[in-house]
Amino acid sequence: MDTDDDCARASIDASVNASTVCCHCTGALTSERIRDVSQYDFKTLNDKEFESLCTDLLGAVIGKRFERFKSGRDAGVDGRFFMTDRQEGILQCKHWANTPVRELVRRLASVEKPKLDRLKPKRYMLAVSNPLSRLDKTLLSQAVAPYLAEDDIFGLEDLNDFLNRHPEIEKRHYKLWLNSTYVLDHIFNHAIHGRSDFSLSEIVASTARYAVTSNHEAALRTLDKLGVVIITGEPGVGKTTLANHLCLHYVARGFDYVKIGDDIRDAESVFRENKEQVFYFDDFLGRNYLEALKGHEGTQIAQFIRRVSKSDDKKFILTSRSTILNQGKFLIDNYQHNNLQKNEYELKISGLSEMDRAQILYNHIWHSELSKDFIERLYENKRYKEIIAHRHYNSRLIDYITDAGRLDGITATDYWAYVRRSLDNPSQIWENPFLVQQDDFGRALIILTAFSGRQITEHALGEAYARFIALTENQGFKGRREFQSNVRMLTGSFFNRLVTPGSPAQIDLFNPSIGDFVLQRYASDLNFLRMIIYSLRSYSSLTMLRSLKSSKKISETGFNSILKFVANRALQDHFSDFTVFYITCLCDELRDCADEAGVIALKSAAVRFVVESTEGPVTDDSFKLIEWGLRESKINANEALEFVESHAEDATESYELHALGDLLKAIDSNTAGYHDVYRAAHDQFLSVFSERFDEFIDVPEALSGVGPEEYSSAKKELRERLESNLADYGIEFDDADVESILDSFDHWKALNEYHSGTSSDDLDRSSVPTPMRFDAVDDLFERD
Repeated sequence: MDTDDDCARASIDASVNASTVCCHCTGALTSERIRDVSQYDFKTLNDKEFESLCTDLLGAVIGKRFERFKSGRDAGVDGRFFMTDRQEGILQCKHWANTPVRELVRRLASVEKPKLDRLKPKRYMLAVSNPLSRLDKTLLSQAVAPYLAEDDIFGLEDLNDFLNRHPEIEKRHYKLWLNSTYVLDHIFNHAIHGRSDFSLSEIVASTARYAVTSNHEAALRTLDKLGVVIITGEPGVGKTTLANHLCLHYVARGFDYVKIGDDIRDAESVFRENKEQVFYFDDFLGRNYLEALKGHEGTQIAQFIRRVSKSDDKKFILTSRSTILNQGKFLIDNYQHNNLQKNEYELKISGLSEMDRAQILYNHIWHSELSKDFIERLYENKRYKEIIAHRHYNSRLIDYITDAGRLDGITATDYWAYVRRSLDNPSQIWENPFLVQQDDFGRALIILTAFSGRQITEHALGEAYARFIALTENQGFKGRREFQSNVRMLTGSFFNRLVTPGSPAQIDLFNPSIGDFVLQRYASDLNFLRMIIYSLRSYSSLTMLRSLKSSKKISETGFNSILKFVANRALQDHFSDFTVFYITCLCDELRDCADEAGVIALKSAAVRFVVESTEGPVTDDSFKLIEWGLRESKINANEALEFVESHAEDATESYELHALGDLLKAIDSNTAGYHDVYRAAHDQFLSVFSERFDEFIDVPEALSGVGPEEYSSAKKELRERLESNLADYGIEFDDADVESILDSFDHWKALNEYHSGTSSDDLDRSSVPTPMRFDAVDDLFERD
């Protein structure tokens, strides 16, 4: 042999014919490597993972560094190496274990042979996951002749032989290594009792769909540093899946595995000094957390956490829904006093990168039992991207939509609609934690926050909560009543609590899908909605109610009945704890019922409430209500004029200025003091238009017909539009007023910026090709 390439072939021959297996330990395995030869079918790997394995493995076998390329359309190249004469050698991998060899032969001849004719490689190697006979290799070689020698074809048997010669490659590929004969034997020999053994069996069976994400690596770092990790997160985020594979990681390294049932004493009874053990407590506070924490169990958990954290040879992995963990922290003093929060690594879906999401989805599709027709629906128009980017994305939903067993009665044609429905309405994600894990008071806070329609200050939520639980209808509530403790328990699971220096704390929903679930669940319960809207008393809640009407979730009649309930309660309360802003908005929302006696009574009382209130600011609804009151003789002209005088400065938006102008026109101009108030209102108009000219006038449109440096023409166009706009407000403006407003706006600068923004360079920019961007997600999902 006089070339390195001949040596490489000899190395392959030696590996294939080897009758002994290397005895050294793979990584951190504690005992001598058992001589049982692992025989993989590679089914736990997807096609991209199989390519990665083959390039690593064959590179080690022939002693060459393989260059790997991005996934996708590879022109027949999955790995490349260079011969001693710098000529190119290439490797191609086909993970077609379930495909007959004759189909693989046909594919090579029809698709791969033309690629090879273009590439003309010095050496071509083929790795397949199929078991191959001598005849199979002959047929494969002939399919792409003259490029492929039979001894450069590696089937399932060859790859297994190579892996047994190169255990370092085997261990590097996590999902493969975990399913090796040795590791599986090792795993199941390290389960302490039957429950643990069964649990490990289930974990191993799930490895094919598992994707090693950044959460996996971060949780391992926490465990290595602290010895304890508490994995929390919203339902469906993948807490249990992550915890399972963390356990598997340590068991494969030689740790004994103990899965705790319902009692921490399970772990205490098998705790052994100077022995590597990993303890797993799934959902460790459980559904009935109040019962679970009676007595000293909470203290025992905290003490066991401290005990493990002091032991170098112990790991403790716990999972908990964020809701329950926060309740536990609050109810167990030891969580606070011993600073155990430092052990928490909270798994949030926002912590998954786009590629993490893509890999999880790709794994689920690859290992699913979905037929090609169904899978095609996910690839059509790159719909997989829509799934990955969906705001409701989580691991549980991905498992749900790719489970062929759930698709009885659903055709391939209907499959995408099914996927969209599942993503858009993931009620199965929130139903259990909302109904089972929360008491009446916790649910009340979630519902109030959802119907607020936006962030709500903690103070406002507290007031709404107090009103809601005080209602006669809600006196049968059971659970923990205290507001602050409930907020603390819900934060991180159902709530985000946002604190900005100098501003009040804000409460928002942890995930938008919570709001979707709550709205869908209660939209048809008019009696419940009446209590919610009455308790919130916010404009945003009225907006939310209006959106339910617009989306047909509640009828026009239902919408009005809720508003009239709130109006009647407000009248009974003499508007106590209601703001002017809310009451005037409520009156405006009831405009379709304006002639009804109850609404007239509300508006009549509201007019008096608004006029006599010193609270501000007011909006267009306030000006409209006062105008109605004046026309209906609920107040006199003097009172209306005093209202304008007090609140003219509150009008800063176009719709508010319109309402202010209409009210001024409705007041008798002979009313004492009218002209002074009119002038003050007039000055407010001038001030607003001068300060925010380009918000009232479409400057680009006005300048669209004006040439560069035609400043007089620009000013003329702006003047015409301003005069036309001002005429709509019912206030008289003279030329001096118009000139004053125009002088506040730099029309020279505006014209120069307009034309500099439409230069020839910019106009031609659209014709310049946009550089191609590499899209890693598209690349992952690319098919040969």
